[in-house]
Order: sequence, then structure tokens, then C-alpha cells
Amino acid sequence: MMNFALIHRMSKVVLSMSISLLCLLVGIANILNFNANYQFVQHALTINSMFDANAIEYRTVTNPTFHLISYVVIIIAELLAGTFGLIGGIVMAKNINKAGFSQGQIFFLFGGTVATALWYLGFAVNGGEWFSMWANQWNGQIKAYTFATFILVSMIYVLIPTPEEKECA
Repeated sequence: MMNFALIHRMSKVVLSMSISLLCLLVGIANILNFNANYQFVQHALTINSMFDANAIEYRTVTNPTFHLISYVVIIIAELLAGTFGLIGGIVMAKNINKAGFSQGQIFFLFGGTVATALWYLGFAVNGGEWFSMWANQWNGQIKAYTFATFILVSMIYVLIPTPEEKECA
């Protein structure tokens, strides 16, 4: 029979790797299919497909250079989150029964924080509220909340001490 603490740690590794894969795949897809989501960023920032944009017209950003910079920053954040999460998962896997497991948790925590900042602060808060994405045909707010919530819950789980760590505390 397997040790509960080992299974607990293995599940953290799998969860970390899964979230990292999500971030990396989204970032890579945005590079390979650059124009598809670039259009999303352009429309969200220009607020040009909203049912009544007149009231918040002062919030629009129509500068194409700013659109491009914003999109590149999004892609960098996705790749950064995925890379740090992947490093964390690998370090946790290599140290599954050792004290170095917590070093992997630190890497995953950093990657998860970047991902949460991107999808919650960037899309849900900034895009959703300042640029009124909720009233826009190009609305990614629900997906952003979904990603951010799952990543935050996963970060909490990954940081929960394993049973033997609780006994030592």
C-alpha cells in the first residue's frame, strides 16, 4: 500500500504540471496563432463592439503600438507562469521524498502568482471593469475568472503541508 504523504505530494506535482501546461499551451498558441487573440486585445482595448461605448469613450486605447505591447506582455506572462510552474513541478518531482520539495512549491507559487495576476488582475479586473469587457462582444471575463480561481485554489492546495510535515510542526 502506498504512503498517503507520497500520494499527496504526487498529486501536487501533477497539479503543478497541469497548470504549467495550460499556461505554456496558451502562450505558445498565442505565438503560433498570433492574430486571433491579438484581435481580441485590440477590440477589448478600443471598446469598439460594446452596446453603448459613448459613456466610457475616454477609456478607449486606440494606439496599435500599445495593443501590440499589451499582447506581447500577456504572452510573456503566460510563458513565464508556465515555465516557473514547470520548474516547480520538476523540482517537486525530483524531491518527492526529500526536504527540497518545498523549493519546487516556491517556483510553482511564483508561476501561479504571475498567472493569477494576468488572468484576474489583467483580464477580469482591468479588462472586465475598466474596459467593460462584460458589455463587449469580445468578452473573456468568465474564462479569466475560471483560470484565476482554479489556479488560486491549486496554489492553496500545493502549499498545504503533507501529513508528516504537520506532525513535525
